[in-house]
Amino acid sequence: MSVSHSAYAVYGVAVAPPREPMALDEALAAQAHRPAEGNHARVRVELFTVGDSEHTILGAGYEQLAPNTYRAVPSLPISAQWDDALLEFVRDLGLTIRTGPCWLVVHDLS
Repeated sequence: MSVSHSAYAVYGVAVAPPREPMALDEALAAQAHRPAEGNHARVRVELFTVGDSEHTILGAGYEQLAPNTYRAVPSLPISAQWDDALLEFVRDLGLTIRTGPCWLVVHDLS
């Protein structure tokens, strides 16, 4: 069995596991079906799970971190719309934020 590492810097929120995971999945999928309305700044919230889904992170922006590299967190870009999109998404689903919005370093082993 092979082991895979991945590391990301994710601008997002860590949330308590949702009581209704299907509602989260449906809300994430529904984003693709919203009309763009000509707004290229529309933020898409993405799901990042760590481990066996023991940590749930919703991200508005991310950057994969390659092995043997580093990034200074202040050099990572932030969009003004990310906080609003994340907080609205979490509020609409009634989720509890554990931390964020902020840059989170996510290291997953699978």
